Amino acid sequence: MRDGGTRHYLRYAAGEIILVVVGILIALQINNWNEDRLDRKKEREFLESMLTDLGEDLRTIDSAVRGNRFLVDRIGDLLEILEGPLDQPDRQRRMYIQSVAYTYWYLRVDFSELTMSQLKSSGSLRLIEDPEIRREMLKYEQGLAICKHQYTEIQNYFHAYETSQKQIMNMKLARQAFAHIEENYLNMLEPLETFEPLVRVGQYLIDDDPKLVAEYFAALMFYRTALHVSVVFLEQQMLMAQSLIDLIHDHYDID
Repeated sequence: MRDGGTRHYLRYAAGEIILVVVGILIALQINNWNEDRLDRKKEREFLESMLTDLGEDLRTIDSAVRGNRFLVDRIGDLLEILEGPLDQPDRQRRMYIQSVAYTYWYLRVDFSELTMSQLKSSGSLRLIEDPEIRREMLKYEQGLAICKHQYTEIQNYFHAYETSQKQIMNMKLARQAFAHIEENYLNMLEPLETFEPLVRVGQYLIDDDPKLVAEYFAALMFYRTALHVSVVFLEQQMLMAQSLIDLIHDHYDID
């Protein structure tokens, strides 16, 4: 600097600073690139997992929809029988067998929610870059909440119906039929003829008080309505699941 090299020194220092800054920027860019690569890898893993969940949901929802549709129709037949007189033995027996077979329980869906749970609990939902897919995933999750709420409604109406059934039906005659369904709950979807030999002949009604029969009819009707509404929501959920699957395949190269 004593020799008049101040300008040269400043140019040298500025060059050193620029090199350091450029080095830092390059390092940050490499780090950002690496983080983005890892994020895209995680995003793909989450979407692959989501597709697995959706595929499983589609299978179980379809099974529940078909089974509960069958039960809704059979309960409708039972309501028609109850609208007429029950003093005929054949009519009373048919009513009893249908009540035993088709109001035993209903089909539930245990939704596959692992991926959405992980995304939300870890704050990783931001990794899903496509806003449309992110929005549809949240919409699908909301639909699951509605379906689960409807199961609570069904259960309430089912228990009310079950109480009214016990007041008028002699359930001792159905022991073998119940044992058959307990072996596999899907046996309740079998034809009525399957249950004919499993129900003993006897006094089917322990109380034929018109008031109790009317309460039984009303409870059964409300239960059927709740079951039908659940089927409608499940059908909507199936459409959302398939739409989300198609959307992910369209926007990402995932088999």
